[in-house]
Amino acid sequence: MSLVREAMTETLNRPEYGMEEFSYRPVPPLVAVSMAFTCLSLLAVLSDLLLIVPLIGIVLAFIAYYQISRSQGDLSGGGLAVSSLVLMLAMFIAFGAMHLHSYATEVPEGYSRINFTSDISQKGFTSEGGQAGIHPDVAKLAGKPIYLKGYMYPFRETHGLKSFVLCRDAGECCFGGQPKPTDMILVNMTEGALADYHDKQLVGVAGTLKVEPTYDASGLNPVYQLDCKYFAPAKTWY
Repeated sequence: MSLVREAMTETLNRPEYGMEEFSYRPVPPLVAVSMAFTCLSLLAVLSDLLLIVPLIGIVLAFIAYYQISRSQGDLSGGGLAVSSLVLMLAMFIAFGAMHLHSYATEVPEGYSRINFTSDISQKGFTSEGGQAGIHPDVAKLAGKPIYLKGYMYPFRETHGLKSFVLCRDAGECCFGGQPKPTDMILVNMTEGALADYHDKQLVGVAGTLKVEPTYDASGLNPVYQLDCKYFAPAKTWY
């Protein structure tokens, strides 16, 4: 039996059987991780915020390919790493272009895009003779058709709202905070339009801005008002 085993071993080790050159080449864990990110990158179609997923995946796939190319043949999986990298790059470009198009077309015709934080809230008030006044940059917006985004302050009613308070920050309106007067706009729906409450979701409104303090049903005291002719969930977060 010993002679038989030796004969079989010698036969299997011949070059035509390919056993003498057999060696296992491991695949780096990053290859599997980048493949998982390839699948997760499909979520980027839902929101521009999720474009970070394919971006991270591209970096991981590149690192995996770099490790394999520098291993001098000790590692395998280069083809999988390249395939993942190419697919995620294609999705990042395609979904990014889609979200950019949404951003470029979300403002209704005839309205100018205004940033709630930088163009209104951060301007604050002026002070002259001990009296607080409206900042000149904000005063210039009064009577102008503008479009801006914010978060709806919660009311007891959630459907068919004729008016609501729009806050610049989700933390102030969605988690029990007390917004500052300059961080709020009282939105009045016009022409019979109504709005439904969107919890913790950015919404876009378009209309004519008015600068005059007022009290609303929530007990808040917004300084600014907007006669709103357009209301819809925002297509992008920026």
